[in-house]
Amino acid sequence: MSQSTTNTADLAADYYLTNFQFLVDWVSQRYADLLSADELHFLACFQQLPRTSQCLLVRLSSRKGPLFRYDKLHYAEIESIEQAATELIAVGLLSDNALLSIDEAANLLTKAELLSLFMEHLQGAKQARKEELIAQLSAQLPESKTWEDWTNHQLGKTYRLDNQAIISTLLLLFFGNAYQDLTEFVLQDLGLYRYENYTIDHQHRIFKNRAELEQYQQLIQLRDELQLAAEVEHLANLANRIPAQLNHAGLQRRRARLCNQLAYELERANKHTLALQLYCQSHLPPARERRIRLLEKQGDIAGAWQLLGEVLNSPCDEHELQVAQRMAPRLAKKVGETIAKQTRAPVIEQQLILPQLVDENNNILRVEEVVRQFAHTDESPCFYVENLLLTGLFGLWLWPEMFRGIDGAFANPFQAAPLDLYQENFVNNRPGIQQLWQLLDDNQHHDHIREFWRDKNGVANHFVSWQFLEQELLDLALQTIPAAHLKAIFKRLLFDIKSNRSGLPDLIQFFPSSNNYRMIEVKGPGDRIQDNQQRWLDYFAANTIPAEVWYVNWQ
Repeated sequence: MSQSTTNTADLAADYYLTNFQFLVDWVSQRYADLLSADELHFLACFQQLPRTSQCLLVRLSSRKGPLFRYDKLHYAEIESIEQAATELIAVGLLSDNALLSIDEAANLLTKAELLSLFMEHLQGAKQARKEELIAQLSAQLPESKTWEDWTNHQLGKTYRLDNQAIISTLLLLFFGNAYQDLTEFVLQDLGLYRYENYTIDHQHRIFKNRAELEQYQQLIQLRDELQLAAEVEHLANLANRIPAQLNHAGLQRRRARLCNQLAYELERANKHTLALQLYCQSHLPPARERRIRLLEKQGDIAGAWQLLGEVLNSPCDEHELQVAQRMAPRLAKKVGETIAKQTRAPVIEQQLILPQLVDENNNILRVEEVVRQFAHTDESPCFYVENLLLTGLFGLWLWPEMFRGIDGAFANPFQAAPLDLYQENFVNNRPGIQQLWQLLDDNQHHDHIREFWRDKNGVANHFVSWQFLEQELLDLALQTIPAAHLKAIFKRLLFDIKSNRSGLPDLIQFFPSSNNYRMIEVKGPGDRIQDNQQRWLDYFAANTIPAEVWYVNWQ
């Protein structure tokens, strides 16, 4: 990503309000027809508030709530917290004097304050943790009171913010997911990231109707409950609450992930029948792998063998294929079948004994850098690239299709990749990828990649590290790596982008005089080849792509 020397001191004191206003305007323009009466009321009230009250609302929304102590609120850009809060209370966006349980009140207090206010109710107080003190109070004081009554009017007032659900809905509509938040705006303001100018319009919006939005929120709620579920009965209850099959591809994918997560917990709890039912409802890995294992455990060897054949013939991703290949000999023996033993193409290996080196600060260099220096010459330069070079070339080659306006791909202006990047229909939704293959077949990919490297430099792309992909490295790669090799590598990346973007060799060495190159995986003392690295090495060997493994011991 393009970096900037700008820091937070360069932002206006109320930058967060400008960002939130951008979000509000964006959602209002694109999703007004999906908003509930309460959400529309919130937006209308927010727009009419004085700026300081808007600032306070956004500040509180970004903090852990819903309760806030007045004496803990200090913002330089808000001259009077009390006045700003009063205006929020007047329009119903904030409340005070709410009735609180002792748990709610106690969680706002420090341990010292608890001891001062409730010493007569507490035993072993000085040695106990705050949580233990709250438990004691909860057992003795079941009634509800206002904050002022609980604290004997010693600690001012509290405010309750009850519209976090509305703000969460606005964030979900804006980002199209539940993991991005307003910090994305800060990165943009600081000049850390610039984003592609892709198409976002009413036709391609993520949620087409209110039902889809609520289904997404239901799945998120079930996922959050699953993370806290400890009892088998709770797990079974969650299984009964999972919605039926959904028509929206993104929602169906999220539902499948939830089925997998819940099924795995049920499997661990020895509820194999219910776990198997849930795995059968998921099209995502590792559902088929887990079904095979459960069928085998239940004695249905024929069913396990049949399903294994389906996986081997049509794997969803690299890991599923690798696991299936490992299970095949055991199941084949149980059903009396024979399978051809897989043979790997040989991978060139070297054993090196090298001296350990240090940098100018006397820090010991990584083994990869020691090997890079050992291999590097002016005529045959060697670079540490790991997962950045080939995936960077891939991102530049794929750029026009990656950022094409596809239904459900882009929700907001802050995306370095489409939302469907890791979905199984990513390639099928982009028939233009066929034209990109033709560029490689015709050896015309050099100009295409260079054009996007030049024209988009600094624009956020999930695969491209601009600081790393300098022109010298780009030129050497395009000069020495044949189009056929890039095509083979790009095909494997597209087959399983999420898994295959890692595991690539540490180093690449170029031989410009002969238009040749080699990749080098470095293993120091005691290190071994990881599964994802082995899959790449096997693939390189099968496609005659030059890759070697160098094992290093120290002198």
